[in-house]
Amino acid sequence: MTTAAVYNYMKTQNRPYSVNDVVTNLHNEYNKNAVQKAMDQLVSDGKLFEKVYGKQKIYCAVQDSTQDTDELMRIDKELQTHAGEVENKYQEVMREMKEQETLLASLKSSLTLEDAQKEKIVLQKNVKELTLKLDKLMESSVSEDLQESKRKAQENLDEYSREYLKRKKICVEIIDCILEGYPGNRDELYEEVGIDSTTV
Repeated sequence: MTTAAVYNYMKTQNRPYSVNDVVTNLHNEYNKNAVQKAMDQLVSDGKLFEKVYGKQKIYCAVQDSTQDTDELMRIDKELQTHAGEVENKYQEVMREMKEQETLLASLKSSLTLEDAQKEKIVLQKNVKELTLKLDKLMESSVSEDLQESKRKAQENLDEYSREYLKRKKICVEIIDCILEGYPGNRDELYEEVGIDSTTV
């Protein structure tokens, strides 16, 4: 049943096809395994011939002996062209897969959005506490040590500010990565995950 359907299709179309092409063109009526067995059987029976181009096998109906050499050359050229197209698509898919794997590894090693938000809250709290402490020292102390305390407080403030900016940058980069595959825009993403856009 499958063998006859495959042969009739190949004979009617009279073009080179791979197994996947035939499965697709027969609207997935037969699974790939069945089509592969049918085509192997037809090759054994001498009704089809196969050519291997790299990793790709291409099949074509055997022509009548009355076919001239030009026709056979045309078919062979079609086979080569088709195999080249399939190989190019394969290479393109492999490149894209490697890019996605690299991106995934990068995302796994980065700080998560949730962790970045928690870190941001902690840093903001520390900045606020230090600012209050500095204000109290300014109000209550008139000693010469006040300048030193102010200097240390400023250093701490600068350090926390730098850390905050660093974490903010990481957070923005993560959001940008997510947006590459996100169907909506930035505001929609912020709303969905609960990010206050004024803080990012």
